[in-house]
Amino acid sequence: MTENNSPLSTVNSPFNFGSRWLKADFHLHTRADKEFTYTGESDRFVSDYVEALKAAKIGLGVITNHNKFDVDEFKALRKKAKKSGIGLLPGIELSIKDGQAGVHTLVVFSDEWFCNREQTNHIQTFLSVTFACQANFEQENACSKHDILQTIKVLDEYNKDYFLVFAHVEASNGLWGGLAPVRIKELFDNETVRRRALAFQKVRTRDDRAKIQQALGHLYPAEVEGCDAKNLADMAVRKKASYLKLGSFSFEAVKFALRDKASRVRAELPSYKHSYIQKIRFEGAGTLGGTEICLSPELNTLIGIRGSGKSSVLEGVRYALNIPFGDKSSDVEYKEGLVKHLLRSGGKITIDAIDRRGQPYQIRRILGERPDVYVNGQLQPGVSVRETVLHQPIYFGQKDLSSTGAGFEKDLIEKLLGDALVPVRQKIEQGRQRVVDAINQIKRLTRAATQKQEWLQKKQDAEFKLKFYQQHGVETKLQKQIDFDRDERKAQQVIQGAEDYLSELNSFVASFEDELKNQALYKSAQNQIFFDDFFATYQQLIAGFDGIKQTVLNGHNTVALLQQKLSGFVQQKQSLKEEFAEIERKLATELKQAGAQAISPQEFKQLRSLLDQAEQMLAVLAKSEQQYADLNQSLERELAQLNDLWLEEYRTIEQVLSKINRVDSPLKIVPQFKGNKAAMLTFMQDLFRGSGIHGATQKKIVDEYSDFASAYRDVEKLKSTLGRSFDTFWQYFEDNLEALLTWQVPNVFTIEYHGKALAHHSLGQRASALMLFVLSQQENDVVIIDQPEDDLDNQTIYDDVIKLIRQLKPSTQFIFATHNANIPVLGDAEQVIACEYQDDHIALVNGSIDCADVQQRIVSIMEGGAEAFEKRKQVYEAWKPKNS
Repeated sequence: MTENNSPLSTVNSPFNFGSRWLKADFHLHTRADKEFTYTGESDRFVSDYVEALKAAKIGLGVITNHNKFDVDEFKALRKKAKKSGIGLLPGIELSIKDGQAGVHTLVVFSDEWFCNREQTNHIQTFLSVTFACQANFEQENACSKHDILQTIKVLDEYNKDYFLVFAHVEASNGLWGGLAPVRIKELFDNETVRRRALAFQKVRTRDDRAKIQQALGHLYPAEVEGCDAKNLADMAVRKKASYLKLGSFSFEAVKFALRDKASRVRAELPSYKHSYIQKIRFEGAGTLGGTEICLSPELNTLIGIRGSGKSSVLEGVRYALNIPFGDKSSDVEYKEGLVKHLLRSGGKITIDAIDRRGQPYQIRRILGERPDVYVNGQLQPGVSVRETVLHQPIYFGQKDLSSTGAGFEKDLIEKLLGDALVPVRQKIEQGRQRVVDAINQIKRLTRAATQKQEWLQKKQDAEFKLKFYQQHGVETKLQKQIDFDRDERKAQQVIQGAEDYLSELNSFVASFEDELKNQALYKSAQNQIFFDDFFATYQQLIAGFDGIKQTVLNGHNTVALLQQKLSGFVQQKQSLKEEFAEIERKLATELKQAGAQAISPQEFKQLRSLLDQAEQMLAVLAKSEQQYADLNQSLERELAQLNDLWLEEYRTIEQVLSKINRVDSPLKIVPQFKGNKAAMLTFMQDLFRGSGIHGATQKKIVDEYSDFASAYRDVEKLKSTLGRSFDTFWQYFEDNLEALLTWQVPNVFTIEYHGKALAHHSLGQRASALMLFVLSQQENDVVIIDQPEDDLDNQTIYDDVIKLIRQLKPSTQFIFATHNANIPVLGDAEQVIACEYQDDHIALVNGSIDCADVQQRIVSIMEGGAEAFEKRKQVYEAWKPKNS
C-alpha cells in the first residue's frame, strides 16, 4: 500500500499499481535445512539466495525447512528479499504421522508465531511438542507423533493463525499417495481441516486429480507449486509454476488469495491485451497538485465521503483524455468547474498509458490547451489519444446512465463508438464543402445570366447608334484609329492573361516545393544505400519541378518584354495622334456641312469600343451557359456522393451495433436511417418562418421526401404539389439552398430491453439495463463511471453488475468512483483509492483489498465504521435461517 500525499510518491513497492500476479513458491528450503547444500561463502548466502529467487522470477516464497524454523536466518532473508520486491513467509515442511509413510505437509505461519512480546519462536516450540522424545527430527524422514487431525488440534492451541498446504501430494509421502480418496474426503468433511487446509502442492497426474476432485467436489482446494529445491540452482529448474494475485506480502493476503482460488490462483501468468492507464500525475496549485495516482489494468475504485474529491479525479482523467461530455450529459458546468479547481491556472495532468501492443505513451494536457502525446519524451503530433493510445475509452458522469431523456440514445451511440466515426465524418464535411462550392458557382453563373441580358442590350444599342455613323462613312474614315485602339486592348488582354497564368504557377510552386524537396532528406537506419539510389531517381522529378520554377522566372521576363513592346506600340499610336486629330477635325467639318451635327467622332470611337467589349463578354457568357448546365450536373453528383457518405456513416454505426447487439443480450439498439422526421420538420419551419407556407404543407413535403436534396431534384412534382404556393416556396428554398442541401437528417436509435422500448421501463430497470450493456462492450478498453450504483439496488449490483465486472476486468480497465462497498469488496478491486479532502487539498491512500489499512478504510468510509459493521454482522447472523 502506498500513500500519495504531496509530494509525489517515491515508495518503491511492487504493489504501487494495486494487486498483481506473482509467481509463488510454497516449498523452499534454505541452508538451515540439513538436506540443503550451499557451497558458497557463508557471508554471501543471504545475497546469493535472494539472487536465486530473482533469477527464478519468484515473487513470493515460503521457507519450509524440514521440521525446523531458524528465526534469524528467516529475518535476514526476508529483509534482503523485500529490497528486491520479493515477499517471504515463514513455514515448515512437517512429516505428519498419517498414511503409510507419513504425509508431508507445509505449514505456513503468521508472523505472530515468532514476532511477539515474549520474543519466543513458537514454531520451534510446536515442533518440540509434535516430535517429543525424538532426537534428530530435523530431517526429511522424521515423522511426528500426531496425525493430521491431532496436528491441527495442537497448532490451534497456540491461538495463532496458520494454514496447511499438502506437499507433493502424489508421492508416497504425500496426501494422495498415502491416503485413500475416501479417507481424504472424510478429512475435508471436517470443518476444522477444511478451514486450515488451503492447497495441494505439485499435482501432476490428470487421472489422480480427477479422482480427488470427484471425491471432494466443491471442497477441492487450490493447487500450488513449490520447487522443493535442495540447492540454489534447483530453484530455476522446475517448469511448473503457480501465480497468486496479491496486493501485499502479508500472511493474510496469501491466505485470502488461496481461499479465492478461482480469481486469485493461476497456473500461468495472465497477460493484458487491452490498453490501459498506468499512472496519473497532477502538477500545479490545484487540489491534487504534486500527487501521483497509480492504477491497475483491471478494477480501480475511488472511495470517500461526499466532497472528498472522487469526482474531481475522474473529471481530471476525462479532461486529459479529451473525452467529450456528450449532448445529454448532466451538470456539465459543475464538472468543468471541478477540472478548473483541480488544476487551476497553468496546472497540468500527465497520464502514462500502455496501448494494446504494450507500447508506453505519455498524454500531457495543460488546463485550457489541447492534449499532447509523447513517446520516449518526443512529441508525436497527430497521434489519436482515444484510438492509437487508449482504444475507445468511455466515460459516464453522475446520473449520465439514468438520465434517459430525448436524444439519450444518440448520445450513448456517440460514446460507444468513440472516434470510429471520425474518418467518415471528415469525408462528410469535405462532401458538404463540395456541395457548397457547387452551389456558389451556380449562383455566380446565375448572376452572369442576368449580365448577359444587360450586355446584349448594350450591344444592340451600340449597333443601332453606329448605323448613323455608317451612313455617313465615319467608320471608314476612322478605321485606322479604331484598329489601333482594338490592337492595344488585345495586347493588354494578352499580358493580363500571361500574368494570371504566372500567378497560378507561383502558387503551385509555393504549395509543393517544401514537401517535394524535404522527402529527399530522409535517412534510413538500415537501408541508406537503397534510399541513396532511390532518391537519385527521385531527383528527376525535382529537376522537372525546378524546370517549372525556371518557366515562371522566364515567363516574368517574357511579360516584361511584352510590356516593353506594348509601350513601344502605344508610343507609335501617340505619334499618330496629330494625324488622327486632323482626320477627326475634317470629319467633323464634313458632318457639319452635311447637317449631321449630332454625330461625334469621339462618340463613335466609344461606341465601337463598347461593341467590342460587349461581343467579348457575350462570348464568355455563352460559355457560362454551358458551364451552368455542367455545374447543375456536378451538383447532382455531389449531392449523391454526400448521401452515400451519410449512408456510409450509418453502415459504420450499424456494423458496430451488430457486435453490440449480441444474441444473448436482452438489450438491443435498433437503428433507422434518416428516421428523425420531426427534426427535419423543425429545421424547415425555422428557415421558412414568415413565408406563409402552411405547417401542414411543410409536413407533407417532409413526409414525402427523405431529405431536402431529394425535394430539390424533384421540382416538377413540387410544382404540382404546391400549386400557387410554389413560387414563394422556391424563393425561400433557393435563399437557403446551402443550409437545406447540406443538412443531414438525423438517424434514429431506439434502445429496446426485452423487446420493449427502454423508455417504457422503470428508472431502475433502465439503469440496470444500460449499466450491464455499457459494461459488456468489448470495444471500450477503459470504462470510467462516476457512481455506477446510482439508481441500482444492491441485489442487482451483486447479481448482475459485480459478476460481470469480475468476468470482464482482465480485458477491460474499470475506473469507478463509488459509495457502495459491494463494488470494491465483492468486485475484488485490484486498486482501491481512498480520497479525503484536507485544507484545500485531496489526500489519497491506495492499495488492494487484501491490504489491512485499505480494509479498515473501506469499513470506516463505506460501512459506517467498525462498530456499525460488527453490529450489522451480528444482526445478519441472527436473521440467518436455522437450517442454512
